[in-house]
Amino acid sequence: MDKQELQNIQLAIQDLLQQERYEDALPIINSVLEEHPDNAATLNFLGYTWLMGDKPAMAYQFFRRALQENPGNKSLWCNLGRACHDLGNYDEAIKYFLKAAEIDNGYAMAYSNGAASLVHISQWKDAEESCKMALECDPNDKNAQMNLAHCYLAQGRWQEGWKEWSKSLGGQFRKEWHYGDETRWEGEAGKDIIIYGEQGLGDEIFFGSCLPDAIAISNKVYIDCDPKLEGLFRRSFPEAEVHGTRKEEHPEWLADKKFDHRCGMGGLPEFFRHNSKDFPRETYLVADPERRKMWRALFDSWGKTVVGITTHGGMRHTNKKGRKLTQDDLESLLSRDDLILISLDYEVDEKIDGVKYFPFATQSFDYDDTAALIAELDAVIGVNTTAQHCAAALGVKTICLVPKWHQWRYAQPSMPWYRHMTLKYQDNKTWKQVIESVNI
Repeated sequence: MDKQELQNIQLAIQDLLQQERYEDALPIINSVLEEHPDNAATLNFLGYTWLMGDKPAMAYQFFRRALQENPGNKSLWCNLGRACHDLGNYDEAIKYFLKAAEIDNGYAMAYSNGAASLVHISQWKDAEESCKMALECDPNDKNAQMNLAHCYLAQGRWQEGWKEWSKSLGGQFRKEWHYGDETRWEGEAGKDIIIYGEQGLGDEIFFGSCLPDAIAISNKVYIDCDPKLEGLFRRSFPEAEVHGTRKEEHPEWLADKKFDHRCGMGGLPEFFRHNSKDFPRETYLVADPERRKMWRALFDSWGKTVVGITTHGGMRHTNKKGRKLTQDDLESLLSRDDLILISLDYEVDEKIDGVKYFPFATQSFDYDDTAALIAELDAVIGVNTTAQHCAAALGVKTICLVPKWHQWRYAQPSMPWYRHMTLKYQDNKTWKQVIESVNI
């Protein structure tokens, strides 16, 4: 394999990776490394393949090896930083992003990725500066725009935040749906609009607080939500036409429908939440009254205060490590004779002694089952999950335990979105210490 042939093969590999055809690229990468095991570009390709395959530990090793061969390559330093970021080693990631920026101070990706790591450790002002540096280099960097939105929103700079947030639509983390020839909604009144869900259930419930505002000024609102939320949203927003089909490519109900505009649910606050006074903080979800009666009868039979708990949440890139409670953390609640604790976790790897579990409700494909259970609780306490947002939206007393590293929506001293949610910050304390200080 001569130099020209190697170069042509590497271009082909790069093209496959850009098309996200990782399984097709992998055997070609391996065949090149068999002849050129020290080739930095090919080692970088292999690391990138592992990174995109959600195997950052493997990617980390190949990026380090590639840097031994080519220590002056800014992209390699940036990729090594990305692997560290995905492993949750944010301080190390930032160090490598800075190294990439030293090599090329006009390298937007170094600043953009550095901002993402700073956002993950809730360093909002430093992240803001890093985002602005990225956007100076590349004004169209969607990740920098999204992270700048996080920074502004964390600081309560709502109008600036939503403006940047809107620019991220269509990027990696905010998919934009198209239903026909309708245009993006710009907040015009008197129109027929379709509002579609984004990301997870918790996000749909969180941003769903703006649905009544959109319904109030529109001619007709259609909601395309997660199928688990269809029943709950249909009851809660009866003036809208609700369908749980946002994960379907060609829903049948769309066949004879035509809309003026479309809007992602996460885009609604741009039109209705410009300052702190714009947050009504009213309850807006309505649980199924029949299913509530079942739980009410059971809870009344116990004759004690019934509290829902959320003990874990998130994924690796949303601070899963920091959002986990143990049996020892909950000891001050478990030891009380006047309390009954019910798990609201949607996944249970290991049960906690003294906690009651009702998986038919919490792991149901119909979130109405979970909402009805939550609606009859005296309180909910735990780390931030969908159940926490649902509880606050239903008007149940909700105590959200906020980890030291947290998202923008938990950065304010109090939660502007919900009247019934109280934030308890971990700071430098243990979760056990935080929970012992909670009054239920």
